[in-house]
Amino acid sequence: MAIGSGIAGTAASGAIDFSAALSATTASAAGTYYLLVNGVKVNFDITIGMSGMAIASGVASTINGNSLLPITASVSGVAAASGGHLALVAVNSGTMGNYIDVRHDYYTGESQPYAFSTSTNISVMAGGATDPDLGDVWAVIDNTTYNYIIQPYIDAANLTEIEDELTSRFTALVDRQGHGFTAVRATQASATTLGNSRNNPHNCIMAANNSPTGPEEWAAAYGAIAAANLNNDPARPLHGLKLTGILAPPDASLFSRAERDTLLYDGIATHTVNVGAVQIERSITTYQSNSLGIADVSYLDVQTLATLSEIRYQYKLRMSNRFIVPRFKLADDTFTVSPGSYVATPSTVAAEILALFNQLQEIGLIENFDDFKANLVVERDAADRNRVNVLLPPDLINQFRILAGLIQFIL
Repeated sequence: MAIGSGIAGTAASGAIDFSAALSATTASAAGTYYLLVNGVKVNFDITIGMSGMAIASGVASTINGNSLLPITASVSGVAAASGGHLALVAVNSGTMGNYIDVRHDYYTGESQPYAFSTSTNISVMAGGATDPDLGDVWAVIDNTTYNYIIQPYIDAANLTEIEDELTSRFTALVDRQGHGFTAVRATQASATTLGNSRNNPHNCIMAANNSPTGPEEWAAAYGAIAAANLNNDPARPLHGLKLTGILAPPDASLFSRAERDTLLYDGIATHTVNVGAVQIERSITTYQSNSLGIADVSYLDVQTLATLSEIRYQYKLRMSNRFIVPRFKLADDTFTVSPGSYVATPSTVAAEILALFNQLQEIGLIENFDDFKANLVVERDAADRNRVNVLLPPDLINQFRILAGLIQFIL
């Protein structure tokens, strides 16, 4: 959904200077200027005799001709010496404009055209301020369950907004659980700082450094592939899944194994690159410690809450269809239940639960069913005789993440 209408935000801006790069007053050779805007090709063919102003005007027309780009362009400067300055402005206001990537010669084989004696001077996008408030969203979707919510903002206020909302949705009386996904363009140090400032089991943040693709698109690709696979099997690991449409950072900007390990200890999800394809390495939440500040891995992996949410849904669906919707009555186990009397007892409730969790084990969501059966507690409430209290102790199935081997050889 679109948000942010009417806010007094500031749009980010940047620039490209062409006249300073020309080897002469006009282009002495033809060639192609290979430009990327947030990973989208904006190539422009330069012909002999073009001035810096003409090149800038042509690139501006190419940019403005693509309505899906997050920037608009305009040319400033009249005299040949001062011409060729291309001003860039973000379409939307807010800090996300600061992450719009403008670069040239990303792909192998691309280089500056011979008409240029030096690289064009690109001023990075900056100055964007005042993001929309995610708090405006909840009233719109208040009564709707969304299993996964993708949003682009990483400022403290908006991260707190979605964390608080998803925490509330997970509570028993609300029961509209969902999970959040977002992404950040940052160095390992900056991403670590961000991760250490959060501590919530309902949100995932993936970090990437210097990718041509905007972080909001990283968030969309990450959340989409995660949602599709977790909806299919919430307990299955996500490693190796490709983030479609995402351009990898240059090799020099990729996080090393040690850096990724650090990020994972600081609540930041990681990725790897395989022959140019960006893949999820490990999808973790920002949860790192309990309410006492003690390190806790209970909700580290996104599969934990995804599996619990699926179990919760299946339990609610099974028990409501079995007992609540048909309008059963409730009695103690000592009651003799006649066929067709619509009377439930703690024992019949327990039997239905065991049947459900046996099926959950068969589809690979839990393990050690015998322990579950031994530790299951189903009893009638002593104070409210219309109520059955249930303690469910499932052993969630784990993910096969590491294969360790030791070679002991003999010569």
